[in-house]
Amino acid sequence: MPGKRIRLTAETRRAQLVDEATALIARIGYHRFSISALAEATGLTRAGVLHHVGSKEQLLLDVLAQRDERDNAAVFDPAFSSPRELLDALVRRNLAQPEIVRLYTVLAAEALDPAHPAHGYFASRLRTGTARLASVLGSVELAVAVYSFMDGVQLNWLRDPAIDMWGQWCRFADALLPERTAHAG
Repeated sequence: MPGKRIRLTAETRRAQLVDEATALIARIGYHRFSISALAEATGLTRAGVLHHVGSKEQLLLDVLAQRDERDNAAVFDPAFSSPRELLDALVRRNLAQPEIVRLYTVLAAEALDPAHPAHGYFASRLRTGTARLASVLGSVELAVAVYSFMDGVQLNWLRDPAIDMWGQWCRFADALLPERTAHAG
């Protein structure tokens, strides 16, 4: 029957809302995103969405936390034998999910404003991410260089998908990282 609402557990519904919010924010940015648009996309009322997510600000933090959980689970795998192997995996992962890279890039730019609800998140993530990457690479300066390169090349790749992000990464990593590992695309 068309239009019939399917009853989901609270956990499943919340996951659905976070996934749909991720897609919407990636497309239009956080400032243009609305709870009403999310309600329409998921067949719920605005009140129903807010019941599950609390607020637009909390939903944004949940979207970011979900991205971090998924990326950390996929990339920070103890099976990697070298920092280069780990970073190659991260670049491959990002190449396979341009919508998530777009989400993160748009939000990171919007969150430069101290009044943005994710401003603190991005400031903290940069500090903790740099420290975590520095522990793998052995140098804070090297970690900052890698983060800066990745942010820049991803932004340009989003603007122009003809940019060979993998090739750019390999040239950068070959020049900067001490060990050389096979990096077949």
